[in-house]
Amino acid sequence: MISVIADDLSGAAELAGVAVRHGLSAEVQTRFEPSARVEVICLDTDTRFLPPAEAARIVGAATREVMAAKPAGIFKKCDSVLRGSVLAEARAMAGSAGRPRIVVLSANPKRGRIIRDGRYFIAGRPLHETDFARDPSHPRTTAVVADLLGGDLTGVTAPDAQSMADVRARAAALDPQTLPVGGADFFDAWLLTQAVGRSAVQTGDLAPGRGPTLLVCGSKASWRQRQGEAEAQGLPVFALPHAAAAVLHALRSSRCVLLGIGDGPATAGLSPARLTGQLAETVGRILRDATVERLLLEGGATAAAVVHAQGWTRLIAGTEAAPGVGVLRPFDLDRPWLFIKPGSYAWPREIWPG
Repeated sequence: MISVIADDLSGAAELAGVAVRHGLSAEVQTRFEPSARVEVICLDTDTRFLPPAEAARIVGAATREVMAAKPAGIFKKCDSVLRGSVLAEARAMAGSAGRPRIVVLSANPKRGRIIRDGRYFIAGRPLHETDFARDPSHPRTTAVVADLLGGDLTGVTAPDAQSMADVRARAAALDPQTLPVGGADFFDAWLLTQAVGRSAVQTGDLAPGRGPTLLVCGSKASWRQRQGEAEAQGLPVFALPHAAAAVLHALRSSRCVLLGIGDGPATAGLSPARLTGQLAETVGRILRDATVERLLLEGGATAAAVVHAQGWTRLIAGTEAAPGVGVLRPFDLDRPWLFIKPGSYAWPREIWPG
């Protein structure tokens, strides 16, 4: 069994999808369950928004649990633009796993996200000149990778990577005493270096249908765009405050609705956690009272709020819907299927309902 530790649910889902693409069975877990009969377990510690010391404590404890299960390999998933307590979590995981060296490679060349001369670029633009400069929780005010990581980098390597050939070369050069930390492209390359035995359970052949769909947007920044996309297709749109009865009626008649926080007066003065909690509460009401085949969840915080509210701790990974879009199903249910993507990416055209 290979174990991944991720700091948010969308990252865990993304790497589970990569594992399935490699022909491996995978689960996303919010509480470590080593008895799962799968080749890859992606554990979400939900630590992206915690202070470094608290995030490190949780990741260190999770790593000790994972190492007790004697995994064939371990990988630390971090945000592609290094948001969160990346260095603190990496050091905690490396310490608990007995890995004296760390390689951090968060570049995703397949998505136009590269590192050149120690600086991060997205589609040719320095990171701090992109929309990430206005990230509400982790504004990226520099493109210098060492500054984004912060702190003492002794024993930590953060190499350049301008192509998948660069990423594959770094993965191939890793030794057993080095902890790999990075994004989807690094994990993709690293998996090719791992010898993993096949289990009796294969999850990649599982696939959702195209039934009733609830598209959930927990991002204020993305709301106007999602609203415009939905209205262009004639889909009902609901922002806070939600009238659950109206949402249910629209879902039954239209079979697809957009549900979100929005950016209206109802959001004023409320914390992101409170807003996301209200959104998850409405989603729970819909799931209780209607059949939902697909839940399209935008952003790790939104996905985590919904999953935690439902008490789901194990999610089976199916085939990726598109690069970066993980597809999961609660372990003991045949629906809903959760489509989860990072908030920093748009929904691929082939995923958008309609």
